[in-house]
Amino acid sequence: MHILHYRAVFIASLSIFFLSGCTDNFKSALDSIQIARELNKGTEITAEYIAATPYASSLVTINDAKPILLILGLAERNPTNAAYQLTWIAGDKGTIVTENGRIIHTTGFDTDNLETLLIKGEPLPLPGQSSSWQAIYDWSPGYRYNFSADISSISLGMETIVTDLWTQQTEHIQEQVAFNSLDSKIINDFWVVQETKSNKPFIVKSIQYLGPNMDKVEMLMIKPFLEQKLNTTN
Repeated sequence: MHILHYRAVFIASLSIFFLSGCTDNFKSALDSIQIARELNKGTEITAEYIAATPYASSLVTINDAKPILLILGLAERNPTNAAYQLTWIAGDKGTIVTENGRIIHTTGFDTDNLETLLIKGEPLPLPGQSSSWQAIYDWSPGYRYNFSADISSISLGMETIVTDLWTQQTEHIQEQVAFNSLDSKIINDFWVVQETKSNKPFIVKSIQYLGPNMDKVEMLMIKPFLEQKLNTTN
């Protein structure tokens, strides 16, 4: 995926920043692309720069390569379950779309892209909410549609995620995704921040595979998108 590289200079004392689920926080995807392009031109990414940017951002590592920074360009409601679908944009307009922390669609990867991730008959669950379920994967290029996967989930306990920017207590959820028709499986990991009185739970870190023998994508929410509960004033 040919997307921006950057030199990160962080300050340890910076507090974590959250964005609420209000659409007023997002000007346009074009603005996000412009910010990503500025980074691609060599803008130094400091803690102050991230704090001043009015967008959520994610530090992404693909196959253990150099980390890249993606900016949140769109936050749209899934009409089936009202969950937010978040589109993270790179400098070359490549994208990663997530729902409840799960990667559900990608563009711009060099080999394989995930076209769709769906659950059979129910809304896509937050990791840890369901111990077993079935999903459908579609990939491109080529006609690779409707691959069924059996997913089982376990909790590996509470873990503290520490970065140069913040420290966060999380629950580590691991999922085994078995593709019986392909005689293959992948293991995905999610670090879930529990809900509070005002905010819904969210994924602060994940390590996910687009599919069997496909790219590994690690996402760390440097400036997370945080959805407030309905009874909280935006």
